Amino acid sequence: MRTWMHRVPVAHLALGALYAVMLVLAAASSRTGGLRTVDVAEIARALFGLIGLAAAVWAAGSRDLAPRAHRAWLAVAVSFAVLVVSPALRVGLKAVGIVGADDVTHVTFVLSLLVALQMFPVGRTNRRERWKTAIDALTVLVGGTMVLWYTSFGAYAERDVLISAGLLPLADLALLFSVARVLLRGADDSAQRPLRWLAAGAMVLFAGDAVHGYLDGHDGLQPHAPWQFLCWISADVLLAAGAVQQCLRTARQAPGWRRGVPVARFLPYAAVAVAHALMLVAALEEGTFFPWGGLALGGAALSVLVLSRQTLVQRESDEQAVTDHLTGLANRSRFRATDSRSLARAARTGRHSAVLVIDMNGFKEVNDTLGHKSGDLVLVEFAEVLRRCVPSPGLPCRLGGDEFAVVLPDLDHPSQAYEVAGRIAAEMGPVVVDGKLIAMAASIGVAVSAPGELTHDEIVHRADLAMYRAKKFAPQTRWATWQESFEPVVELHAA
Repeated sequence: MRTWMHRVPVAHLALGALYAVMLVLAAASSRTGGLRTVDVAEIARALFGLIGLAAAVWAAGSRDLAPRAHRAWLAVAVSFAVLVVSPALRVGLKAVGIVGADDVTHVTFVLSLLVALQMFPVGRTNRRERWKTAIDALTVLVGGTMVLWYTSFGAYAERDVLISAGLLPLADLALLFSVARVLLRGADDSAQRPLRWLAAGAMVLFAGDAVHGYLDGHDGLQPHAPWQFLCWISADVLLAAGAVQQCLRTARQAPGWRRGVPVARFLPYAAVAVAHALMLVAALEEGTFFPWGGLALGGAALSVLVLSRQTLVQRESDEQAVTDHLTGLANRSRFRATDSRSLARAARTGRHSAVLVIDMNGFKEVNDTLGHKSGDLVLVEFAEVLRRCVPSPGLPCRLGGDEFAVVLPDLDHPSQAYEVAGRIAAEMGPVVVDGKLIAMAASIGVAVSAPGELTHDEIVHRADLAMYRAKKFAPQTRWATWQESFEPVVELHAA
């Protein structure tokens, strides 16, 4: 229970409680005849808008943000300001006889949110990755266009409703493209989690507008229906949660860039699935399953096969990028990423994390006397030792040459890391390579981080120092744990 409370900030719990209260008030108003549901909706939207406005302004004033992130959060604050003043704006527009005041204020809010999302700094990638992200985002955009074509464009255009038929769907599509771009490219660490909340709120807005357009275009829309209330305030609370999340960040968190959200890679596939489903539904509604329904099913099956093969190829490529080709262990890149995540998770969950740095003893002599082929076989044998001795979810890695490392996440006690080091040392012994008996030995350094204590570079530095201390007992296999006395003494000389 303590861990769960630690993972869910109190501010988010308070937002959730307020959201639940508003839902209860809306349900009660429809039964008691007091406040109307639309009145509760206006109060809720203004309240969440004020919370989001205050949080966004606070976030924009943070000193540990990049200049572009400052401007992005100011733009988010403008979006919430639009949400807060929307009721008064609608009253004013209706007073001067402007038809579609609700649509005008809603389009203004969507456009302001679109501008804000465009201003966030996204992850830095190479040219090929940028093209890949653009194609994926365009795939999502095309899928969204098909959804709005089916639900909104046609029916609205027939009724010559300019704002609904033109501006609102186009604004929604632009917002969808921005969301896909942000989720696929990733963002600066300072905005990664807040952007997920903002993106979720934008997706709810898009879905609500699609349903609204379909019902309105088919004369099935009931003014101020309960589902509308649920959709709009759900979007508002998610957007407010994003601004609040940014305020919860601390200055001590290491800066950096992260790749896109893992779930985001499925967005293009979801867009393709939605497109084929709409074609099939349209064929069934027209009563023309032959030939269009069968062709839609066939096209869907072909898309599934092609995308499945592409997924396998991409997964293979991703694995090769983070795998040592000789031993099959994780490489240095994956070691750093996994250890960084392990330390961050340990800070949240209150558990320990450890790193072992391992250097083989006498490996140069093996290469010099028996050749590099024999040396490679010794490295492969040692990799098997690590696989046997490192328990899941630990990760054995090869950093290069005869240097290895192990990440041990989610430890209840430092002694668990020492047990793994002892197990590896006990497994070391002579191995037969090409008919020759070769002694296999290593020096092992162990460093453990208490929750939130160390960064990746710091824990690796400590493990290195411990490994060099164990190296003093070479050629025998030894392991040592970091101690403060291992740190080099810096001598200060008077000028």
